[in-house]
Amino acid sequence: MFHRRRAAGRAVALVLGSCLFGLWPGRAGAADPLGDAVLFGAYAPDLPYKDEAFLDLEKKVGAKLDIASGFVDWDYVLGEERDQKLAAAGHVLLYSWEPHCDKRGHCISFRDIAKGRYDTYLERVAESMKRFPADIYVRPWAEMNAYWSPYQPGTKRPRAGSLAEFKSAWHHLYDFFRDRGVRNLKFVFNPDVGQDHRNVPIKELWPGRDPKDGHGYVDVLGMDGYNWGDSKQQGGESWLEFEEVFAQGYRELTALDETAPVWVCEFGSKEPEKNDGTKGSPAPPDESHDKGAWIQNMMRSTAFPRLEALAYYSSYLPDHDNQRDFRFESSTSSLNAVRAYLRSHPRQKRAAKKHVRASR
Repeated sequence: MFHRRRAAGRAVALVLGSCLFGLWPGRAGAADPLGDAVLFGAYAPDLPYKDEAFLDLEKKVGAKLDIASGFVDWDYVLGEERDQKLAAAGHVLLYSWEPHCDKRGHCISFRDIAKGRYDTYLERVAESMKRFPADIYVRPWAEMNAYWSPYQPGTKRPRAGSLAEFKSAWHHLYDFFRDRGVRNLKFVFNPDVGQDHRNVPIKELWPGRDPKDGHGYVDVLGMDGYNWGDSKQQGGESWLEFEEVFAQGYRELTALDETAPVWVCEFGSKEPEKNDGTKGSPAPPDESHDKGAWIQNMMRSTAFPRLEALAYYSSYLPDHDNQRDFRFESSTSSLNAVRAYLRSHPRQKRAAKKHVRASR
Protein backbone atom coordinates (compact mmCIF):
# COMPACT_ATOMS: atom_id res chain seq x y z
CA MET A 1 0.00 0.00 0.00
CA PHE A 2 2.99 2.31 0.12
CA HIS A 3 2.56 3.83 -3.30
CA ARG A 4 0.01 5.94 -1.46
CA ARG A 5 2.30 7.16 1.29
CA ARG A 6 4.72 9.95 1.95
CA ALA A 7 6.15 10.96 5.25
CA ALA A 8 5.75 14.68 4.69
CA GLY A 9 4.83 16.41 7.90
CA ARG A 10 6.30 13.70 10.16
CA ALA A 11 8.72 16.24 11.59
CA VAL A 12 5.72 18.10 12.99
CA ALA A 13 4.89 15.04 15.08
CA LEU A 14 8.46 15.00 16.37
CA VAL A 15 8.12 18.54 17.66
CA LEU A 16 4.74 17.82 19.19
CA GLY A 17 6.00 14.65 20.80
CA SER A 18 8.96 16.38 22.43
CA CYS A 19 6.73 19.14 23.79
CA LEU A 20 3.83 16.99 25.02
CA PHE A 21 5.45 14.11 26.88
CA GLY A 22 4.19 15.43 30.21
CA LEU A 23 0.69 16.11 28.88
CA TRP A 24 -0.31 12.77 27.35
CA PRO A 25 -2.85 10.71 29.30
CA GLY A 26 -1.10 7.88 31.11
CA ARG A 27 2.34 9.44 31.33
CA ALA A 28 2.08 9.53 35.14
CA GLY A 29 1.85 5.74 35.18
CA ALA A 30 -1.93 5.33 35.22
CA ALA A 31 -1.83 3.09 32.16
CA ASP A 32 -0.23 -0.33 31.79
CA PRO A 33 2.69 -0.59 29.37
CA LEU A 34 1.37 -1.35 25.91
CA GLY A 35 3.08 -4.72 25.91
CA ASP A 36 0.96 -5.80 28.87
CA ALA A 37 -2.31 -4.38 27.59
CA VAL A 38 -2.71 -4.93 23.85
CA LEU A 39 -3.57 -7.55 21.32
CA PHE A 40 -0.66 -7.86 18.92
CA GLY A 41 -0.86 -8.96 15.30
CA ALA A 42 0.30 -8.20 11.80
CA TYR A 43 -0.37 -7.91 8.12
CA ALA A 44 1.47 -10.21 5.77
CA PRO A 45 1.17 -10.02 1.96
CA ASP A 46 -1.96 -11.40 0.26
CA LEU A 47 -3.99 -11.97 3.44
CA PRO A 48 -6.78 -13.15 3.49
CA TYR A 49 -6.81 -14.34 -0.12
CA LYS A 50 -3.72 -16.42 0.65
CA ASP A 51 -2.43 -17.25 4.12
CA GLU A 52 1.02 -18.72 3.36
CA ALA A 53 2.95 -15.52 4.11
CA PHE A 54 1.04 -14.95 7.34
CA LEU A 55 1.60 -18.49 8.58
CA ASP A 56 5.28 -18.21 7.66
CA LEU A 57 5.46 -14.97 9.65
CA GLU A 58 4.09 -16.77 12.72
CA LYS A 59 6.79 -19.41 12.30
CA LYS A 60 9.47 -16.72 12.15
CA VAL A 61 8.31 -15.03 15.35
CA GLY A 62 7.68 -18.39 17.04
CA ALA A 63 4.15 -17.66 18.23
CA LYS A 64 0.54 -17.24 17.23
CA LEU A 65 -0.40 -13.65 16.48
CA ASP A 66 -3.61 -12.26 17.91
CA ILE A 67 -4.64 -10.23 14.87
CA ALA A 68 -4.66 -11.25 11.21
CA SER A 69 -4.73 -8.05 9.17
CA GLY A 70 -5.54 -7.89 5.47
CA PHE A 71 -7.04 -5.94 2.58
CA VAL A 72 -10.28 -6.97 0.85
CA ASP A 73 -12.15 -5.55 -2.09
CA TRP A 74 -15.89 -5.19 -2.59
CA ASP A 75 -16.08 -8.52 -4.36
CA TYR A 76 -15.05 -10.30 -1.14
CA VAL A 77 -17.87 -11.66 1.01
CA LEU A 78 -16.79 -11.14 4.60
CA GLY A 79 -17.23 -14.16 6.85
CA GLU A 80 -16.68 -16.75 4.15
CA GLU A 81 -14.54 -19.91 4.33
CA ARG A 82 -11.14 -18.22 4.45
CA ASP A 83 -12.26 -16.01 7.33
CA GLN A 84 -13.72 -19.00 9.14
CA LYS A 85 -10.37 -20.79 8.90
CA LEU A 86 -8.46 -17.82 10.32
CA ALA A 87 -10.98 -17.27 13.12
CA ALA A 88 -11.01 -20.97 14.01
CA ALA A 89 -7.24 -20.72 14.52
CA GLY A 90 -7.87 -18.03 17.13
CA HIS A 91 -7.15 -14.89 15.13
CA VAL A 92 -9.05 -11.63 15.37
CA LEU A 93 -9.72 -10.42 11.82
CA LEU A 94 -8.98 -6.81 10.82
CA TYR A 95 -9.59 -5.89 7.18
CA SER A 96 -9.20 -2.72 5.18
CA TRP A 97 -12.47 -2.80 3.19
CA GLU A 98 -11.80 -0.99 -0.07
CA PRO A 99 -14.41 -0.23 -2.75
CA HIS A 100 -12.78 -0.88 -6.09
CA CYS A 101 -12.82 0.06 -9.75
CA ASP A 102 -13.97 -2.63 -12.18
CA LYS A 103 -12.29 -3.71 -15.42
CA ARG A 104 -14.39 -1.23 -17.38
CA GLY A 105 -13.09 1.64 -15.29
CA HIS A 106 -16.18 2.27 -13.17
CA CYS A 107 -15.28 3.03 -9.56
CA ILE A 108 -17.53 2.63 -6.53
CA SER A 109 -18.02 6.13 -5.14
CA PHE A 110 -19.42 7.47 -1.88
CA ARG A 111 -22.53 8.53 -3.79
CA ASP A 112 -23.05 5.03 -5.20
CA ILE A 113 -22.96 3.50 -1.74
CA ALA A 114 -25.17 6.11 -0.09
CA LYS A 115 -27.80 5.65 -2.81
CA GLY A 116 -27.89 1.89 -2.24
CA ARG A 117 -26.47 0.89 -5.60
CA TYR A 118 -24.33 -1.84 -3.97
CA ASP A 119 -26.88 -3.11 -1.48
CA THR A 120 -27.05 -6.46 -3.27
CA TYR A 121 -23.40 -7.05 -2.39
CA LEU A 122 -23.90 -5.74 1.13
CA GLU A 123 -26.84 -8.13 1.58
CA ARG A 124 -24.57 -11.06 0.75
CA VAL A 125 -22.10 -9.81 3.36
CA ALA A 126 -24.88 -9.43 5.95
CA GLU A 127 -26.14 -12.97 5.41
CA SER A 128 -22.61 -14.33 5.64
CA MET A 129 -21.85 -12.40 8.83
CA LYS A 130 -25.03 -13.70 10.49
CA ARG A 131 -23.49 -17.17 10.22
CA PHE A 132 -19.98 -16.11 11.21
CA PRO A 133 -19.10 -17.11 14.80
CA ALA A 134 -16.84 -14.16 15.70
CA ASP A 135 -16.30 -10.46 15.07
CA ILE A 136 -14.67 -9.00 11.97
CA TYR A 137 -13.26 -5.49 12.23
CA VAL A 138 -13.46 -3.50 8.99
CA ARG A 139 -11.90 -0.15 8.20
CA PRO A 140 -13.77 1.31 5.21
CA TRP A 141 -11.74 3.76 3.15
CA ALA A 142 -8.72 3.40 5.45
CA GLU A 143 -6.52 6.52 5.56
CA MET A 144 -9.22 8.45 3.77
CA ASN A 145 -7.97 11.78 5.11
CA ALA A 146 -4.55 11.58 3.46
CA TYR A 147 -3.76 13.71 0.42
CA TRP A 148 -2.60 10.66 -1.58
CA SER A 149 -5.68 8.54 -0.77
CA PRO A 150 -7.93 7.58 -3.71
CA TYR A 151 -10.85 8.22 -1.32
CA GLN A 152 -9.87 11.65 0.03
CA PRO A 153 -13.14 13.60 0.36
CA GLY A 154 -13.22 16.91 -1.41
CA THR A 155 -11.34 15.65 -4.46
CA LYS A 156 -12.61 14.64 -7.89
CA ARG A 157 -11.03 11.20 -7.68
CA PRO A 158 -13.43 8.50 -8.99
CA ARG A 159 -13.75 6.71 -5.62
CA ALA A 160 -14.22 9.92 -3.63
CA GLY A 161 -16.73 12.75 -3.36
CA SER A 162 -17.62 15.51 -0.94
CA LEU A 163 -17.36 15.41 2.85
CA ALA A 164 -21.14 15.16 3.06
CA GLU A 165 -21.16 12.24 0.61
CA PHE A 166 -18.48 10.45 2.61
CA LYS A 167 -20.52 10.73 5.80
CA SER A 168 -23.69 9.63 4.00
CA ALA A 169 -21.92 6.57 2.63
CA TRP A 170 -20.51 5.71 6.08
CA HIS A 171 -23.96 6.10 7.68
CA HIS A 172 -25.55 3.92 5.02
CA LEU A 173 -23.01 1.14 5.59
CA TYR A 174 -23.32 1.19 9.36
CA ASP A 175 -27.11 1.36 9.38
CA PHE A 176 -27.43 -1.31 6.70
CA PHE A 177 -25.89 -3.94 8.96
CA ARG A 178 -27.40 -2.66 12.20
CA ASP A 179 -30.90 -2.72 10.67
CA ARG A 180 -30.36 -6.39 9.73
CA GLY A 181 -29.24 -7.40 13.19
CA VAL A 182 -25.58 -7.83 12.23
CA ARG A 183 -23.64 -6.84 15.32
CA ASN A 184 -20.40 -8.75 14.72
CA LEU A 185 -19.19 -6.51 11.88
CA LYS A 186 -17.28 -3.79 13.72
CA PHE A 187 -16.59 -0.45 12.03
CA VAL A 188 -13.15 1.12 12.49
CA PHE A 189 -12.81 4.83 11.69
CA ASN A 190 -9.21 4.80 10.49
CA PRO A 191 -7.41 7.96 9.33
CA ASP A 192 -3.68 8.35 8.80
CA VAL A 193 -1.93 10.33 11.55
CA GLY A 194 0.40 12.29 9.24
CA GLN A 195 0.30 16.04 9.80
CA ASP A 196 0.67 17.13 6.18
CA HIS A 197 -1.26 20.33 5.43
CA ARG A 198 -2.84 18.66 2.39
CA ASN A 199 -4.65 16.12 4.58
CA VAL A 200 -8.29 16.63 5.51
CA PRO A 201 -8.57 17.38 9.26
CA ILE A 202 -9.73 14.24 11.03
CA LYS A 203 -12.57 15.94 12.87
CA GLU A 204 -14.11 17.05 9.56
CA LEU A 205 -14.55 13.40 8.56
CA TRP A 206 -16.02 12.18 11.84
CA PRO A 207 -19.31 10.29 11.16
CA GLY A 208 -20.76 11.40 14.51
CA ARG A 209 -23.97 10.10 16.04
CA ASP A 210 -27.45 9.51 14.69
CA PRO A 211 -29.57 12.47 15.86
CA LYS A 212 -32.66 10.24 15.98
CA ASP A 213 -31.43 7.85 18.66
CA GLY A 214 -27.93 9.03 19.57
CA HIS A 215 -26.15 5.83 18.55
CA GLY A 216 -22.58 6.15 17.39
CA TYR A 217 -21.47 5.23 13.90
CA VAL A 218 -18.02 4.02 14.98
CA ASP A 219 -17.03 0.97 17.04
CA VAL A 220 -13.25 1.48 17.11
CA LEU A 221 -10.96 4.47 16.61
CA GLY A 222 -8.14 3.45 14.26
CA MET A 223 -4.77 5.05 13.49
CA ASP A 224 -2.15 4.36 10.82
CA GLY A 225 1.39 5.74 10.98
CA TYR A 226 5.02 4.89 10.21
CA ASN A 227 8.56 5.72 11.23
CA TRP A 228 10.15 6.33 7.83
CA GLY A 229 13.60 6.82 9.30
CA ASP A 230 16.26 9.46 9.10
CA SER A 231 17.06 10.90 5.69
CA LYS A 232 17.62 14.52 6.67
CA GLN A 233 20.71 14.72 4.52
CA GLN A 234 18.36 14.48 1.54
CA GLY A 235 15.99 17.01 3.09
CA GLY A 236 13.55 14.29 4.08
CA GLU A 237 12.14 12.74 7.22
CA SER A 238 13.45 12.30 10.74
CA TRP A 239 13.54 9.16 12.87
CA LEU A 240 10.41 9.06 15.04
CA GLU A 241 9.73 6.83 18.02
CA PHE A 242 6.33 5.14 18.25
CA GLU A 243 5.01 7.72 20.72
CA GLU A 244 6.11 10.56 18.43
CA VAL A 245 4.35 9.02 15.43
CA PHE A 246 0.99 8.65 17.16
CA ALA A 247 0.78 11.39 19.81
CA GLN A 248 -1.20 13.95 17.86
CA GLY A 249 -3.49 11.46 16.11
CA TYR A 250 -4.36 9.81 19.41
CA ARG A 251 -5.26 13.16 20.96
CA GLU A 252 -7.46 14.10 18.00
CA LEU A 253 -9.29 10.78 17.84
CA THR A 254 -9.95 10.36 21.54
CA ALA A 255 -11.35 13.89 21.64
CA LEU A 256 -14.02 12.79 19.15
CA ASP A 257 -15.29 9.86 21.23
CA GLU A 258 -14.84 9.53 24.98
CA THR A 259 -15.21 5.76 25.26
CA ALA A 260 -14.41 3.93 21.99
CA PRO A 261 -11.29 1.75 22.07
CA VAL A 262 -8.27 2.74 19.98
CA TRP A 263 -6.41 0.41 17.64
CA VAL A 264 -3.24 1.05 15.66
CA CYS A 265 -4.27 -0.66 12.44
CA GLU A 266 -1.08 -0.17 10.43
CA PHE A 267 2.36 0.79 11.63
CA GLY A 268 6.02 -0.01 11.11
CA SER A 269 9.57 1.22 11.40
CA LYS A 270 12.36 1.59 8.89
CA GLU A 271 15.30 -0.78 9.23
CA PRO A 272 18.23 1.54 10.08
CA GLU A 273 20.88 -1.09 9.36
CA LYS A 274 20.31 -0.84 5.61
CA ASN A 275 19.65 1.54 2.76
CA ASP A 276 16.11 0.41 2.07
CA GLY A 277 14.78 3.40 0.17
CA THR A 278 14.52 4.20 -3.52
CA LYS A 279 15.84 6.96 -5.74
CA GLY A 280 12.71 8.98 -5.14
CA SER A 281 12.63 8.28 -1.41
CA PRO A 282 16.16 7.66 -0.07
CA ALA A 283 16.68 5.97 3.29
CA PRO A 284 20.39 5.54 4.04
CA PRO A 285 21.76 3.41 6.90
CA ASP A 286 21.52 5.06 10.31
CA GLU A 287 23.98 3.83 12.93
CA SER A 288 22.40 5.98 15.65
CA HIS A 289 19.16 4.00 15.80
CA ASP A 290 18.03 0.40 16.25
CA LYS A 291 14.72 -1.12 15.16
CA GLY A 292 14.73 -3.68 17.96
CA ALA A 293 15.04 -0.85 20.50
CA TRP A 294 12.20 0.98 18.68
CA ILE A 295 9.93 -2.04 19.22
CA GLN A 296 10.99 -2.38 22.85
CA ASN A 297 10.35 1.30 23.51
CA MET A 298 6.90 0.95 21.97
CA MET A 299 5.98 -1.96 24.22
CA ARG A 300 7.09 0.00 27.31
CA SER A 301 4.99 3.06 26.42
CA THR A 302 2.25 4.18 28.81
CA ALA A 303 1.20 7.15 26.68
CA PHE A 304 -1.94 5.61 25.18
CA PRO A 305 -4.25 4.23 27.91
CA ARG A 306 -7.14 3.50 25.49
CA LEU A 307 -5.00 1.61 22.98
CA GLU A 308 -6.14 -2.02 22.81
CA ALA A 309 -4.55 -3.48 19.68
CA LEU A 310 -1.49 -3.19 17.45
CA ALA A 311 -1.42 -4.55 13.90
CA TYR A 312 2.08 -4.32 12.41
CA TYR A 313 2.58 -3.96 8.64
CA SER A 314 5.22 -6.62 8.00
CA SER A 315 5.98 -6.14 4.32
CA TYR A 316 8.68 -4.97 1.94
CA LEU A 317 8.51 -4.14 -1.76
CA PRO A 318 12.11 -3.11 -2.52
CA ASP A 319 11.42 -1.88 -6.06
CA HIS A 320 8.46 0.26 -5.06
CA ASP A 321 8.80 4.00 -4.58
CA ASN A 322 8.30 5.38 -1.07
CA GLN A 323 9.19 2.04 0.45
CA ARG A 324 10.97 0.87 3.59
CA ASP A 325 11.75 -2.58 4.93
CA PHE A 326 9.06 -2.71 7.58
CA ARG A 327 9.26 -6.50 8.04
CA PHE A 328 9.81 -8.02 11.46
CA GLU A 329 12.78 -9.91 10.02
CA SER A 330 14.47 -6.85 8.51
CA SER A 331 17.27 -7.39 11.06
CA THR A 332 18.23 -9.77 13.83
CA SER A 333 17.60 -7.00 16.34
CA SER A 334 14.05 -6.42 15.11
CA LEU A 335 13.09 -10.09 14.93
CA ASN A 336 14.58 -10.85 18.33
CA ALA A 337 12.64 -7.98 19.90
CA VAL A 338 9.34 -9.37 18.58
CA ARG A 339 10.23 -12.90 19.64
CA ALA A 340 11.22 -11.77 23.13
CA TYR A 341 7.96 -9.89 23.54
CA LEU A 342 5.84 -12.81 22.42
CA ARG A 343 7.73 -15.23 24.68
CA SER A 344 7.26 -12.99 27.70
CA HIS A 345 3.59 -12.30 26.94
CA PRO A 346 1.88 -15.62 26.10
CA ARG A 347 -0.99 -15.15 23.70
CA GLN A 348 -3.72 -16.56 25.89
CA LYS A 349 -2.84 -14.20 28.74
CA ARG A 350 -2.82 -11.14 26.50
CA ALA A 351 -6.00 -12.08 24.66
CA ALA A 352 -7.81 -12.65 27.96
CA LYS A 353 -7.34 -8.99 28.84
CA LYS A 354 -9.57 -7.84 26.00
CA HIS A 355 -13.11 -8.70 24.98
CA VAL A 356 -12.57 -8.89 21.24
CA ARG A 357 -14.40 -12.13 20.62
CA ALA A 358 -17.87 -12.09 19.16
CA SER A 359 -20.28 -9.82 21.00
CA ARG A 360 -23.41 -11.38 19.61
